[in-house]
Amino acid sequence: MSEFDLSFKRARALLEMQEFDDAEREYARAVALEPTHPAAQFGLAKLRYMRGDPSFARDLAAAAAANRNHPALQIQFAEVLRLNGDLDGSELLLRDLIARQGPEPALRSLLAMVLHEAGRLQEALVEAFAAVKSRPDDAAKLQTLVAVLLSLGRAKDAMPLIRAERQLAPLDPIWIAHEATAARLSGDPAYALLYDYDRFVRVYDLDPPPGFGSIAELNAALHACLTARHQLARQPFDQSMRSGTQTTGNLVVDPDPAIQAALGAFLEPIADYRGRLGDAEDHPLSARNHGQTHYAGCWSVLLKAQGFHVNHIHPEGWLSSAYYISVPDETDDPEQQAGWIKFGEPRLPVPGAGPDRTVQPRPGRLVLFPSYMWHGTTALHGTAPRLTMAFDVVTRT
Repeated sequence: MSEFDLSFKRARALLEMQEFDDAEREYARAVALEPTHPAAQFGLAKLRYMRGDPSFARDLAAAAAANRNHPALQIQFAEVLRLNGDLDGSELLLRDLIARQGPEPALRSLLAMVLHEAGRLQEALVEAFAAVKSRPDDAAKLQTLVAVLLSLGRAKDAMPLIRAERQLAPLDPIWIAHEATAARLSGDPAYALLYDYDRFVRVYDLDPPPGFGSIAELNAALHACLTARHQLARQPFDQSMRSGTQTTGNLVVDPDPAIQAALGAFLEPIADYRGRLGDAEDHPLSARNHGQTHYAGCWSVLLKAQGFHVNHIHPEGWLSSAYYISVPDETDDPEQQAGWIKFGEPRLPVPGAGPDRTVQPRPGRLVLFPSYMWHGTTALHGTAPRLTMAFDVVTRT
């Protein structure tokens, strides 16, 4: 194993262990050994961002400037700029690449994403269509085109592309989400089948697990142990949250008794959900309802003032969740609905596809829903934080 490989693997392991000084040191060493390695540069920039470093992408920017003819590195830099809201900078970089290296599909597809986020939909459509024309079998480029078509309200144009991909990957969460949105815009009954909120969004107010006299006692223990794990300054720039922090390690393997008790307490609601769902093969949710329950990952989110989650799905999950440990008083207002979880609204604006269901957060409340269902939160307004655990579930035979 090379020195680079050792440093890169150590950095990722140290990040999981929340050894942030050592993780940054190893990432920096890996980048020094291989400055043009996109994933190492991305990892270093992301960690520095979460640590509050104002020049978090300095190594990536320097490497990109020194290696202008390295396409993968340039694309990574453009993506980091996009993820951090510098749409003008990302567009400038991508157009320069296209001018110098030609209209490569990867460049045009990423440029379409930038233009889409900037609200320049017709320009985005031109780039997305050109990328797909060059790479018609590339699912990622098709996703970009479909997202633009839906934002333009062109569900009838998007649906054939979506259903062709559903034939190839019938259980892929992103294509199910896109089909639900297209069906909603078209008045297609598939929307109600895929996004049956009454059936698929379930709310459980937990009973205390063994060893805890009440849910309040469990939540107090969770608050203490999880707050200690929220040591970073900012959220990951490639995740859904805005204004907050997220734990870096998988809580499934965290030995803290409160965390393990909570994971145990979640199993009964999951079993109830599965029992009510059935196992019909003609629906993408129930078709996967066989085998043993397995946590695919668990993490904690601490939302701060003005914090919220942009709409998203969980591509690696089957069922997803939100468990509320502590919430601000402002969440009690049913008119304002600050900090409430919302369902049905896509990642980027689609006319006629706003939130179709909201659920109020309460301490001790667990919300379960399909991982393919668009979800986000409304923003907090005050300064009091909101602390949650979240997990994805899959099944294994």
